Formats: sequence, structure tokens, C-alpha cells
Amino acid sequence: MVDYHSNNKRKGKKMTIENKTYQVGDLFTTQKSGVTGTILAIEPINSNTTRVLLDVDGKERFTTVKF
Repeated sequence: MVDYHSNNKRKGKKMTIENKTYQVGDLFTTQKSGVTGTILAIEPINSNTTRVLLDVDGKERFTTVKF
């Protein structure tokens, strides 16, 4: 289940995955590649998919989270 809440951070989103809430500024690790970065933006695409922009060692990287 994904739950989005508004806030004042970039893109104004939070996301909840399996009772864990992530927001801009949190560390997030991708499931497939195991890359960890700081969340810069959370952009819902639809009810099952979200794009997350990460800062990984100073470089931006998008990842897609499917539910």
C-alpha cells in the first residue's frame, strides 16, 4: 500500500511502503541494484508506481518503485 501526504519539501510528497514512511531527505536503498542515496523528490506516476530521485554520491539518479 502506498500513501502520499503533502509537505513543504521538493515535489511535496511522502510515500509509505509496508508501514515505513519515506520523505525528501531520507536515505533510500533500491531493491534491484542495492544503491543507497538521499531522496531528493518523490513523484507518483500512478497508484502502483512512483519515481524517486536520489542523490547518490553527488549525482542524481532516478529509480522506479513498484507496489
